[in-house]
Amino acid sequence: MAAAPSIQSLQAGAAPFVLADNNGNVVAVNTAFEQVYGWAERELIGQPVTLILPESFRMSHQLGFSRYQSTEKSEVLGHPLRLATVCRDGSQIISEHFIVAEKSEAGWLFGATLTPLPAEEAIGEDRG
Repeated sequence: MAAAPSIQSLQAGAAPFVLADNNGNVVAVNTAFEQVYGWAERELIGQPVTLILPESFRMSHQLGFSRYQSTEKSEVLGHPLRLATVCRDGSQIISEHFIVAEKSEAGWLFGATLTPLPAEEAIGEDRG
């Protein structure tokens, strides 16, 4: 099985990207994220990453986030997930989220690409 890409490689790519710290707060987004979802990086820095997730999914995200940090086991990391992403204007775009985690001396970092899906691909397995 191939190793998951690094946060650095995801961040350097062209896809919309968000980086969160071990507290679940946004550390960075790239220009593609700003353009697609309408958020300015300055609006999100220090805010919970759940701000960009539908309200109905926020609690389960927090539970999974906490569980991973205590067990270091996850079924969602390194696999594409079809989820809604909340735009700055409150609308939602079904996106493919690809999440990776890296541990450093300072704690965990979580990076994700959030690639919008064409409408015909978005129909079906919406978890948001």
